[in-house]
Amino acid sequence: MIPEYFLRKQKLLAKIEGESLPNVGCALLFDEDPAAEIGSNCSLRIYRLLTSDEEYSRDKLKEKPTSINGPVEEQIHNGIKEVTRLLSDATITVNGKSKKIDYPAIAIHEILVNAIIHRDYSISDDIHVRIYDNRIEIISPGKLPGYINTDNIYEERFARNLNLVRMLHNLPDPVNHNIGEGLDTARNEMKKLNLVEPEIIELKNSVKVILKHKRVESLREVILKYFGDNPDSFITNGDVRNISGEDDVNKVKKAIKKLRTEGVLEMVDPEEKSYFNYKYKLSEK
Repeated sequence: MIPEYFLRKQKLLAKIEGESLPNVGCALLFDEDPAAEIGSNCSLRIYRLLTSDEEYSRDKLKEKPTSINGPVEEQIHNGIKEVTRLLSDATITVNGKSKKIDYPAIAIHEILVNAIIHRDYSISDDIHVRIYDNRIEIISPGKLPGYINTDNIYEERFARNLNLVRMLHNLPDPVNHNIGEGLDTARNEMKKLNLVEPEIIELKNSVKVILKHKRVESLREVILKYFGDNPDSFITNGDVRNISGEDDVNKVKKAIKKLRTEGVLEMVDPEEKSYFNYKYKLSEK
C-alpha cells in the first residue's frame, strides 16, 4: 500500500467531492489495470504485418495482436520484449536467401518511451506499434505537445505529462533520463547502423514515428557494396529494394540502368522478355 502522504506530495491525488482519490497519473503509474481504473484505453497494441503496404487486411497479420496493459513502467519493458520477439525472425529476401533485419534496440526503446510518456491521455485510444516488413511504426494518441512541432522537435523540450515524466525518472533504474535526449539518441543509434533517421509525422489527432529499414547510402552504393561482397552473384530490382529499403521501383530501375550504361552491370539473360525476371551481374567487359 502506497502511503497517502506520498501520493499527495507527488500530486497523484485528486479531490473529488471532498475525498482524495487517485488521479490519472497515479493510475498509470501504480494500477494493475489503469485502463479500467480511468475508463479509457491507454495500453499498447503490438502486431506484426507481413507486408510493406500502408493499406493491409487482416490476413496480413502474422498472429493475433498483443495488448499490453499494466503500470506504464511495465508497459515499456513488456512492450520492448514483445517487439524484440516479433523482430527475432523478421527477414528480407535477397537473391532467394533470407537476411535478418536489424534495428537498434536503443532506438526502439527511446521511441516507445517517448510515445508512452508524451501521449495525450485524455484521448481514449491505445498506442499502436506496427511492425511491417521494412519499417516499424509507433502511433501515439494526441498531437505534439505545446509549442513542439516536427521542425523543432530535436531542439526544444515540452512535457505534456509532467508528473509521469518526473516519477518515471525517479525510479531506481529509470526508463527515461528527463533531459530531452530520447529522440536524439534514437536518431544517433539509427545512424550507427547506417539507417535513415526516424521520420516523425503529425497526423490529425496522433503522432506517428517511423523507423525505416532504409540505408543512408545511395542506391548505387548499395548495389556496388552487394557485388563487393558477392562478386559472382546476381541481383534483381526486388533485391535492391529489399537491401536498401527503397520502395520506389522506378528509382531502383534508374540506378540499375545507369550502372548498365556505364558498363558496370549487364543482364544475366539478355533474351529475357519479362521485366520481373530481369537479373543483373557484374559486367565481364
